[in-house]
Amino acid sequence: MMVASSALAGLALSLAACGSEGDRDEPRQEARGSGGDAATAASAPAPTPALSGKAFAQKVTLGDNGRFQFEYTWPAAADAISVLRQRLDAERQAAFDENKGEWQKAEADSPPDCVPCRSRAYHKEWQIVTDLPRYLSLSASIYTYTGGAHGGTVFDALVWDRAAGKAIEPIDMFRSAASLDTATQGPFCAALDKERARRRGSLPKEARPSDPFYACIEPVANSTVILGSAKGRAFDRIGFLIPAYNAGPYAEGIYEITLPVTPAILDAIRPEYRAAFELR
Repeated sequence: MMVASSALAGLALSLAACGSEGDRDEPRQEARGSGGDAATAASAPAPTPALSGKAFAQKVTLGDNGRFQFEYTWPAAADAISVLRQRLDAERQAAFDENKGEWQKAEADSPPDCVPCRSRAYHKEWQIVTDLPRYLSLSASIYTYTGGAHGGTVFDALVWDRAAGKAIEPIDMFRSAASLDTATQGPFCAALDKERARRRGSLPKEARPSDPFYACIEPVANSTVILGSAKGRAFDRIGFLIPAYNAGPYAEGIYEITLPVTPAILDAIRPEYRAAFELR
């Protein structure tokens, strides 16, 4: 069964600055397709860019016995930046072409009575984490279904530098992944264990057993890093979005760890981005 994850809706809120959430409630344009014939499949994509700064959404459903679902959205603040909008639109088109091609192959190769074998879904939703005078921080949840019992959700993130006119991977604002791990490992693991205990009721008293779902994991390698702000002046929070299986079993879902910017984290930032951060 294809069920899109809405996990990111709560995640972005916890890192967002006050006043950056209104974009999520604005109307979205949609492009819809239905039916499984070749003409419909060929004409379904390519919606026009959203008008008047409104948020953008494309939603396409194709097929009958085995369906293809595709959704791609981004908020108004991203849509208002023409170069960023073009980047997201190119990514949207590439994702549509790739996933529709995989679905068509499954349609051709799978037994007619195996609906899960012939079903595919791809839903990517970009949201605002925080909108600062120079930087727009975005995060995205990506739900995919490729057959079987359930789909899965992973994450993406970028920071748009208005002054430089380019996208930055959040982790690239740090000297290295290792430097950020060193600065955050202790508080990250403490926060992760606290959340594990909340979900499970308790944790073993012994020092971290061999079970990876109890182990202290490396923050950067096991998550997508996102940057947020409580004060709206500079980045003062770091979020780690952890997919299912990286910190716990699938039934526990995703984990989010949010840490304040500390002196140790400031030391891990590349000099050219130091002014973009402040202590929480």
